[in-house]
Order: sequence, then structure tokens, then C-alpha cells
Amino acid sequence: MAFIGVVGFWVCYKNTKEHIKAENAKNKEKQSVKDYFRVIFTNRPLWCLILMTLFTISAMNTNNAMMIYFSQYNLGNVGLQPIINFIQMGSSVAGITLIPLLVRRYGKKRTAMAGLLIGVVADGLNFIIPTNIYSFIVLVSIGYAALAISNGVTWAFVSDTIDYGHWHTGVRKEGVTYAAFNFSRKIAQSLAALVSAGVLVATGYVANAHQTAGTLLGIKGTMTLYPAVALLIAAVILGLLYNLSDDKFKSIANDLNNGRWEKGTF
Repeated sequence: MAFIGVVGFWVCYKNTKEHIKAENAKNKEKQSVKDYFRVIFTNRPLWCLILMTLFTISAMNTNNAMMIYFSQYNLGNVGLQPIINFIQMGSSVAGITLIPLLVRRYGKKRTAMAGLLIGVVADGLNFIIPTNIYSFIVLVSIGYAALAISNGVTWAFVSDTIDYGHWHTGVRKEGVTYAAFNFSRKIAQSLAALVSAGVLVATGYVANAHQTAGTLLGIKGTMTLYPAVALLIAAVILGLLYNLSDDKFKSIANDLNNGRWEKGTF
């Protein structure tokens, strides 16, 4: 996996080109802290992504954290955990490879929305259907692949928000924009740990012991129902609040390519 990762980064590096040249007088001036805050806090699409990410990443990490408990106690075999994880990861890789095709055909927002809603249905069914190893693996893999598609498209959204911030403020700050987005991912990871540990404590979990029906339900709910609800909220945020459509982004990119921003020229 480490070797594949290095090769993947090398391929990305060799095929990545800068399309927007941010060379203007305004960018050559020394920027103040106020300019940095303005780039972040006036960027509505970025804040929508940050809020959405709190739910998508916490859903994914909660799934990962609870898998060992679900395998050991709900499925009765802790040895299933690496097998299920392997199938999940394979499904997510398959989903990610479809992103370019789906985005070209349906656009970024529709592709991400579809992934979120498929995840909602798959995780919701996994909670409703009585626990069964076969149906669980199928549904959890579908949900994980769908979430991988949405998370993959999110990185394209982040690039779009950088261009939006440049167009909206006249200042281009890639680093601080990425930093703000990545910070939200760290918060989401903490939220996942809080949810997972909190449910185990609240339902009376005792390590390496026979679990009560309430504890088993809590584990299953955290594994399936929480991701379903979190992805539904993320879909609402993306659908109703994210206002940077593909057409609008194309117009913004055209303005930037021609040296224009929202209130004038560079």
C-alpha cells in the first residue's frame, strides 16, 4: 500500500498543471491578517464544505471505529473485521475510479449528492434489516463506495472554493483555504471518536463480555444509523446551502483567466 501510495502521488505530481496564474499587483503586496480572515470568512461555498465534512468524515470514521465491535459482538466473529474492511476498501477504490466519468456526465454537485443519498439508503437499510453477515457486507460496501465518491468529489469542491475566494476578494490564498478545510476534517475525526465512545459507555458496554441487547443495538446504531443520519444532513447542506454550481464556477474561472474579479480587474 505504501508503494502504491508513492506511485499515486508521483502520477498526480507529473500530471498536475497550474491553470490560473495569480500574478497581479494586489497579490504582490504584503497581505495582513485581515486579508486572510476575509478570504476564509466571506467564502460561503468553503463554509458549506466545512460543515458538510463534519458529517461525512465523522460518518466514515465512526464506521471504521465501530467495525471491530460490530464484528466481535453483533456478528460473533472478530476475525471478520479485516475481511470486511478489505471488501470495503476495495469497493471504495472501485467507486473512486468512477468519479471522472460521473463528473463529466452529471457534474460535481449531482455526483456528490448521489453518493451521499445512496449512502443514506444503504446505511439505513443496514440498520433496519436484521443482522446478517451477507446483507451487512453488501450494504456496508455499497455505502462505503458511495461515500468515497462524495469524499473524492469534495476535493474538487475545495479547489473550486479557492478560485471562488480569489474571484470574490481579489486575493488568492490556497494555503489558508486548504488549512481551514483540513482543520474541519480533524474536528470530524474527534467527533467520530466522541460518538463511538459515548454510545459504548451509554449502552453499558463491557469489554470481552456478553453484551446486553441494548449494547448490541447501540453498536449497530452507531455503525449504521449514525452514518445514515450524518450523510442525510450532509446532503441537505450540499443541496440547499452550497451555491457554487458548475455553471457559476465556469463563469468565475473565465473571469479569472481574463484578469477579472467580482469588483473589477487585477
